[in-house]
Amino acid sequence: MKFITNSHLFSGAIVLLYLLNFFIADGFNGGADTISHYHISRFSWEYPTLLMDQWGKPMFNILMSPFAVLGFKMVVLLNILLIFLNAILAFRIAEHLKIKNPIWVSWLYLLTPIVIGNSISSLTEPMCSLFLIGFIYLALKERWMLASLSLSFMPFARSEGFVMLQLVLIFYVLSNRKKYIPFLLIGTILFNSIGFAMTGLPLWIFQANPYIHTDITVYGSGTFYHFFIAAIPIFGFVFILLVSQSVRLFPNLKKIFSTHSWNLNEQFWFWIILGSFWGYFLAHVVLWWLGMWASLGLLRVMFVIGVPAALLIVKEMEFLENKYVNLQNKRARFIFWAHVILLPFVIRLFPLQEIEIFPPKGVEEVTIDDFISEFKTNEIWDNRKLFTGHPYVLFKLQKDPFDSDKAANLWDWKNAKKGDLIVWDGHFGPNEHGVPLKEIDNDHSFKLLLNVEPESEFYTLNNSKFCVRLYEKQ
Repeated sequence: MKFITNSHLFSGAIVLLYLLNFFIADGFNGGADTISHYHISRFSWEYPTLLMDQWGKPMFNILMSPFAVLGFKMVVLLNILLIFLNAILAFRIAEHLKIKNPIWVSWLYLLTPIVIGNSISSLTEPMCSLFLIGFIYLALKERWMLASLSLSFMPFARSEGFVMLQLVLIFYVLSNRKKYIPFLLIGTILFNSIGFAMTGLPLWIFQANPYIHTDITVYGSGTFYHFFIAAIPIFGFVFILLVSQSVRLFPNLKKIFSTHSWNLNEQFWFWIILGSFWGYFLAHVVLWWLGMWASLGLLRVMFVIGVPAALLIVKEMEFLENKYVNLQNKRARFIFWAHVILLPFVIRLFPLQEIEIFPPKGVEEVTIDDFISEFKTNEIWDNRKLFTGHPYVLFKLQKDPFDSDKAANLWDWKNAKKGDLIVWDGHFGPNEHGVPLKEIDNDHSFKLLLNVEPESEFYTLNNSKFCVRLYEKQ
């Protein structure tokens, strides 16, 4: 049990675990979204409008673009480094909050299933987290202007940042910090100005927002309790401690209008830590429940609030240890940390693709690999325009998805010319691209060249049977 008390050795073991995950993983986390984010940042300097793409997220596109040209693995590595930067800042925050064992916050964050289970990706969550954590860190040091500036850019790493801006704006009003409100708007003013200059849209943030103006309705909606049920696999069984600590802090709600009279510690725990966690969490609960903004109920979005979660959990642990002295013995702590370490591996045993340490390739990626290898050579793809839906197809072929002479979206399949190739897949075809299989099969100007199915039947979004089919325009 010595390693439990040796923070350097335990920290090193966590670093090693992340490195093994990076080098051993055959697949990646985040599915097709990971590939799309990589593609946008990778080709953004060749197509400058991509730098401001609101689906890809401007902050991610811009900051990752110099590294993305070095390849997909480089973006994944940068994301892992961002996760560790978040953990270091979490340690500093815990120190400022006078948590007795601040390193526990970093450990808990790094071993949170949703964090380590999405570390092999080019998703935007790690960068979005950084802006939130940067705000918390700077605010704790009472550098409110810089803290506000950091948070002002969060919405351009993920749109949920606007929820955090509203929360902090209310906090500033109630805590007599109104003079810092203008700094919360810097990121919005800057990016909207650039967007207006590039597109001519005066309210670019809203007019070009793909979630506000989405045509996608196939994602549907879900139950109000979807994320509550998923909270254990997302955060681990320690989520119970988070709820317990939240209950202890919630009574402050009845005196929020006197926030200005609270001490700084009280303000932080209620508004910044508790508020950021539950504000973000409940925003996604409502979005999925109402089926708004193409939510899809994705679990990985909770990655962003991993540090506030860890802070609340460790605060509750310290409360319980002070109340029940027996919990401070080595055996109790060994059992606790053994559970935390093992949980990401236990979750991997279940078919929960959104949280996977050492991720294998998914069924869709394996099927596409088989589909492409059927030709033994890529000669058939040369000098042919490809209409595709699944981002992994062009990723596997190492082709530029934004070159309009060589690639097009599947939803434009009716514009194909003689000799063009259409790659229809059972996920993106009938869903995001709105092309039912019957529609393309019934068009006799397209000839079916190949159909590849998974070894075992696999059903994707909206119970669509997955396969990959190749057609040629006659």
